[in-house]
Amino acid sequence: MGKEKSSYATITMVERGLQIMQQLFLAEDAMGVTEISQKLDLPKATVYRILNTLQQKNFIKKDEKTDKYELGLIFIQYGEKVKSKLNLKTISKPFMKNLAEAIGESVNLGIYHEGNVITIYSEEGESSVLVSKLIPMSPLHCSSMGKIFLSTMREEEIKNYFDTNKVQERTLNTITKYEDFMKEREGILREELSYDHEEYEYGLTCIACPIKNREESIIAALSISGPTSRLKFKEMDYIIKEIRKTVDGISEQIKNTHL
Repeated sequence: MGKEKSSYATITMVERGLQIMQQLFLAEDAMGVTEISQKLDLPKATVYRILNTLQQKNFIKKDEKTDKYELGLIFIQYGEKVKSKLNLKTISKPFMKNLAEAIGESVNLGIYHEGNVITIYSEEGESSVLVSKLIPMSPLHCSSMGKIFLSTMREEEIKNYFDTNKVQERTLNTITKYEDFMKEREGILREELSYDHEEYEYGLTCIACPIKNREESIIAALSISGPTSRLKFKEMDYIIKEIRKTVDGISEQIKNTHL
């Protein structure tokens, strides 16, 4: 019983914290403890403790002269990041759909996050016995999209990645050494194209290109994934031409929307 009560109390406090942030969001002006307490019908002591915690984490800020609170600037960062992801996905979807229909293979959109690449959207291609969809989060060293991001890092950062991370050898083709990746990196940077030649999973090949913003910074990567034998049958040159055309279209629209 004690454990259930503790769990319930924790959820209640989180809910109250969210209510307070919502109230501050809706308010036209900064609010004091008493005003928030009355609006939400919560004890002043509870409101004060929650406000103090949120202030320490920079979710809200306090005007020391008036003792009133308002949302912190951290929400601008969160809002921009969410907006960026939503806009990236919205812009990319029609291009990805056209590419998937043209080549009949799965097309994936990925972004970098804390040492991994996260697939935020996939457009299905042909059905296959081999599952050609990528997992939501993949390592940098053995995924085509991951290699795009890894190749743009400084040499010291790349070395640190291979030295300190648990770089797993998933297949016999997986690159696990810094020196081997640096040789491949030259081609990735020169061609703006990377491959996963059955490095994450036997029988699965992926090809990726970078998506850039107005500053020519890489903000995402687009990949095609499918059974190795089928991709070879469809001719790699054609597939590469189509993915390049697609990322150029996405990048151009991103630049026009100031993403």
